[in-house]
Amino acid sequence: MSKKNRNNPPARRTKAATPPVAGPGEGIGKKGRMILVSALVLISAGYVLLNKTDPAGGNIYAVLSPLLLVAGYLLVPAALTSKDK
Repeated sequence: MSKKNRNNPPARRTKAATPPVAGPGEGIGKKGRMILVSALVLISAGYVLLNKTDPAGGNIYAVLSPLLLVAGYLLVPAALTSKDK
């Protein structure tokens, strides 16, 4: 059997790193909030129109609802990365 090294002190436990907190100048600004609200409206309208589609896809709702959904989902990252001036 090998000898234990008793000269080294036990390892110290460190505290877990806390996530950074957004300061007053960081986060979503007014412009970003407006874009996000419009994205949520587009997504909601897309799902409402999707409920009205014809099973064969022969009405205008079958074309309009996917466009609204894609536009709404594309606006979400734009809202999160927009900067206020």
